[in-house]
Amino acid sequence: MDERLGNNEDLQDILNDIDDITEEKEESVDLFGKIKAETPFVKDTTATTLSSSKQAVTDNFKENKDYEYTVIGCSTLVESNIKCGGSIKVEGTVKGRLTVSGSCDVCGCVEGDIEANDVTLQAGAKVTGNILCKSDFSSATGSSVTGNVDGKNAVINSTVNGNVTVISDLKLTSSAVISGDITSANISVASGAVLNGRVNIKRQ
Repeated sequence: MDERLGNNEDLQDILNDIDDITEEKEESVDLFGKIKAETPFVKDTTATTLSSSKQAVTDNFKENKDYEYTVIGCSTLVESNIKCGGSIKVEGTVKGRLTVSGSCDVCGCVEGDIEANDVTLQAGAKVTGNILCKSDFSSATGSSVTGNVDGKNAVINSTVNGNVTVISDLKLTSSAVISGDITSANISVASGAVLNGRVNIKRQ
């Protein structure tokens, strides 16, 4: 047999095989049920991550209300009672009772009673009303209280015109001026402190 004829037959077989491979088959396709569109881009998880983080922070706020922090600005006047589930900072003026679950930090003026876990009076703070602390009370030099102070522990650097009752430890610094009776389990009085009233040492 002619060698070229054999090569032609082999070539024809190969072409036939290719035709079989590339033969188009028609098939009925449910466009919306069978075809799945996929984006060629990498999925951006940033939005999902931010959303998850925001939800985690929200859950944390719900679980621990001490993270809630309310600020009364220095130019703000509030003439109403305030009940705060977290902590509060008063830079302006509040005319009303403050009831705070967390800490109360006063830089401005409060005309009303304060009830909180901790109370801190910064320099220049002025409170006209009674202060009740479940834990600690502290006042900086230059602040003043006209009313009674009750707490577990207290460090007083300021002027208090009222009675001071402390369950545990009371420390009066050299700048403290107390006009009223003092009751505490333990008391420390620095040289220069002024006491105008009776001192009762009462241990439970």
